[in-house]
Amino acid sequence: MDHLQLSRRNFLKGGAGFAAAASLASLVGCGGEPVTSSDGAGSGDQAASKIVLGRPVDSNNLDPVTCIGNENIFMFNLIVEGLVKTADDSGDIEPCLAEKWDVSDDGRTYTFHVMEGLKFSDGSDVTAEDWKWTFERAMAATDSHWYSCVENIESVECPDDTTVIVTTKEAAASTLANLSIFEVGVQSKAHFDEVGEEEYVNAGPVGTGPYVLDEWVKGEYMTFKANPNYREEGLPLTEEIEFRVVADDNSRVIQLQGGDIDVADSVPFASLQQLEGDANCSPQVDPSTMVYWISLNTQNEYLSNPQVREALYQATDAQEIVDMTSYGYAETAGSVISATSEYCDTSIEPPVADVEAAKKLLEEAGYPDGFEISLLLRGGNALYESIAQVILDQWKKIGVTVNIDSRESTAYSQARNELDLDVVISGWSDDVPDPTSLMQFIFDYDAAFGYYSGMEQPEELQEVNRQATVELDVEKRKELYAQIQQAFREEAIFIPFMSVPWASAIRNNVTGYIQTPMGNYRFQEIAVTE
Repeated sequence: MDHLQLSRRNFLKGGAGFAAAASLASLVGCGGEPVTSSDGAGSGDQAASKIVLGRPVDSNNLDPVTCIGNENIFMFNLIVEGLVKTADDSGDIEPCLAEKWDVSDDGRTYTFHVMEGLKFSDGSDVTAEDWKWTFERAMAATDSHWYSCVENIESVECPDDTTVIVTTKEAAASTLANLSIFEVGVQSKAHFDEVGEEEYVNAGPVGTGPYVLDEWVKGEYMTFKANPNYREEGLPLTEEIEFRVVADDNSRVIQLQGGDIDVADSVPFASLQQLEGDANCSPQVDPSTMVYWISLNTQNEYLSNPQVREALYQATDAQEIVDMTSYGYAETAGSVISATSEYCDTSIEPPVADVEAAKKLLEEAGYPDGFEISLLLRGGNALYESIAQVILDQWKKIGVTVNIDSRESTAYSQARNELDLDVVISGWSDDVPDPTSLMQFIFDYDAAFGYYSGMEQPEELQEVNRQATVELDVEKRKELYAQIQQAFREEAIFIPFMSVPWASAIRNNVTGYIQTPMGNYRFQEIAVTE
């Protein structure tokens, strides 16, 4: 199948089952010693061979409740499984460890009937205590970045090992979608008690997923072995998967072509074209929910002025950014909510440059000669660097000088997480098929400083978001989320510009490589053929 032609114009409407790559927005890596799982390796009878995936940065936190960042999130589908899951095309919610469920007449109580005989990867039984503890730990962590997914849960009761009863505070259309979040994938309480909360970020959870963390040399690689107790007989097909850190974009492509790695993640769009004629490798460009925008820090002297923010919005041309940086693989975006979502307000047009209008706004704001600001950038990312250059050139036309503040991954992450920035390129790919998770990052100021805008949203808009979270009528939810997106446009704290597919490349002897539009790895059937 011609993945390239599919994705250039139709990736937002594409189906499931295609090969894909990890996030273009992965951020953090650090040095350290190996961390070895107590579970040991997978069964040689189940799987054979090894696959190496090269990615730009390392994970830094494998605690599903406290983590942040796609470099961590995308690992969890390998380790833990929940009551329900998203379909491979990320469109529907499907059974996972729960074979079926019943919903009460008032829509508040969900009774899940769980598979019998489930075991964790260490061979221990999955018990009612594990289910209840998993949920209650997530529910107690009100400072978690994923709290919005469990905030509406009132109680969880587990009368036996195969029954999980979830009662919500209010009936909500988002309930099943939110239950697909990784933080409520069942985890072994005994393992958590053994390693302790502080070490959980390194040891990771013991779950029922197809793989188990075997070794982690931070900043270099992490390896996963096949789960010897996996519930699906004969799976996974591959014994070992190594996630190797190859920070430089070009180096990942070179290592792929040389056979040192089997999959290259986050491949620059320019390199995808170069790989089209390679006899041993194939570019992979597939549907995603990834949207990029510019976050403006409203605590900055200049950016605190709404007219200045609007001027920068009107100085930005989304189509030019797409044309200059994506080689035809991306599409313009007008909202922070992905166009793949039914809740995206498509009436909001992507920004189109109006230089004269922007200059007039700056003059009215008291800055007729412009000013200087810095754009925080993670070094080594070819896409970010090319986007930054286009923005620099566009804003220069209205007298705004942009100084690129390029930092290596750890320093970049620290600056961003401390709001030590003027402007930053932000991105989001959905973790559940519902806007609730993204909205937490924007409305819960402590989660990410209003998604690095430095703005706490007014109580009136906070209330609209609360209503949207629990509203049962889909059309009314669309209206509420449209109201929120219109408010973001009026505030001009975000400048959306581009939706991108997952861009990766694989050796031609790799089969079964699946990453869903939300980024989840589905590696049960990944394999290397002779």
